[in-house]
Amino acid sequence: MSNDTEMQVLAGLIVNSLAEVSRSRQLYANGFNKSGNTKRHHLWCEFGYPERLDFDHFYNMYERNGAAFGAVHKLLDACWTDTPVIVDGDETKKSKKSTPWEKKVTKLMKKYWAKVKDADRRNLVGHYSALILQFADSRNWDDPVNREVMRSSRERGLVKMIPAWEAQVKPGETEQDQLSPDYGMPKFYYFQEQQVGDNGNISGPMRSIKIHPERIIMFCEGSEDESSLAGIPFLRAGYNDLLDMAKTSGGSAEGFLKNASRQLGINMSKETNLKTIADDAKKAGYSNLAEALNAAIQKLNSGTDSALVTQDGEAKVLSVAVADPGPTWTVSANQFSSSVQMPFTILFGQQTGRLASDQDKNDFAKRCNSRRNGFQTDRASAVIERLWTVEVIEPPKSGEITLTWSDLLAPSEKEKIANMKEMAAVAKDTQQAYGTPAVDENEVREAGELEPRDDVKPPDPNKKVTADDPLSDDAGAKDESRDTGSTAQQG
Repeated sequence: MSNDTEMQVLAGLIVNSLAEVSRSRQLYANGFNKSGNTKRHHLWCEFGYPERLDFDHFYNMYERNGAAFGAVHKLLDACWTDTPVIVDGDETKKSKKSTPWEKKVTKLMKKYWAKVKDADRRNLVGHYSALILQFADSRNWDDPVNREVMRSSRERGLVKMIPAWEAQVKPGETEQDQLSPDYGMPKFYYFQEQQVGDNGNISGPMRSIKIHPERIIMFCEGSEDESSLAGIPFLRAGYNDLLDMAKTSGGSAEGFLKNASRQLGINMSKETNLKTIADDAKKAGYSNLAEALNAAIQKLNSGTDSALVTQDGEAKVLSVAVADPGPTWTVSANQFSSSVQMPFTILFGQQTGRLASDQDKNDFAKRCNSRRNGFQTDRASAVIERLWTVEVIEPPKSGEITLTWSDLLAPSEKEKIANMKEMAAVAKDTQQAYGTPAVDENEVREAGELEPRDDVKPPDPNKKVTADDPLSDDAGAKDESRDTGSTAQQG
């Protein structure tokens, strides 16, 4: 090969390499390389992962995947294990005795906490959800709430709260006036009344309604700028792992099914005259040899006492070696658990009978406490604030409210008793060792969250003991029993 030819080949290789690099950068810039792999740009496509996820992906995964459904409800039920205490004012105003305003609002919200929780459930599945407030104010839903009517009817004017999916609520035109406090926020929302998952087979309303912002409260967790499109779906980070778990468990089940189906293969020797067999099959009423063999095998598989007779043909069961899905499934399950910030033992439990460790329970309780004191408090406060803004209820006297939740890290009754036993053992051991207990009775009671006992005052030795009758109202009346006792002692 001449030098000119070698240079041409080398130049061609360089050009192809530069073209590949340019193509890789272009694909990455266009968003086709979601996996981040610089060598295989369509790696996700090879693995079967969708490049773009929308609400339908998350909703279908929630509806049909046990791990996704369990993760959503495990977090939801743990965070909503109880409802918050409504306090008029800041947290320092919390007292054992509730104010009349607190009692009234608590009674009202008791009927609607389930609706707020359901809106939170739909928020976990999609980018956002909505809670629609229906008022009996003699106005259309696209108009502001009639405060005069609501002022006269109060709680009776609130008809219902309607939780809605992301697919049912879409933001409309946004406010463009930069001097408006609602700049950048939607002027109205579109509400599609048709139920999510209804493909036209279920009879129901098909209307699309415009809703004024006063009549709707958005739930978009992870959206710090209050933009409904910036919410973070709960299942998005672990979506690929959910697909892997489905492929692993489904593939293993499919292999088991194929083996259980007893599919047969007939191996004919080279001396077999297939034309003669095919002619005999046609004489028996079959269109071809394959139909005759399938009919024979189908009869064999449909009965337990059937037999297959062959001449110069060998029947073999077509089977696959079913791999143990456990290790592969566990890897994907652990990655999914990390994506939803939930310990594996909390989400899936243990097949060996070992329960979740105390560390796992504490980690999950911290996660739930953080969500309760953050996102849930924000949205629940927004609901109550909206009610007094449109005058369904009177505003709080302090002008603000505080929601307090129970501490999920608080010890259980069993744990309290165990703590008291350990404290009592310390008191006993230190009393025997040093003559003085390291802890007193009230410290032991405090470990069980019991009220301390009042200190028992020793009797005053200088106080004169009288013999007055305690059952008599007359001053100076003698207690005869004391006198009799004293006389008996003297005698």
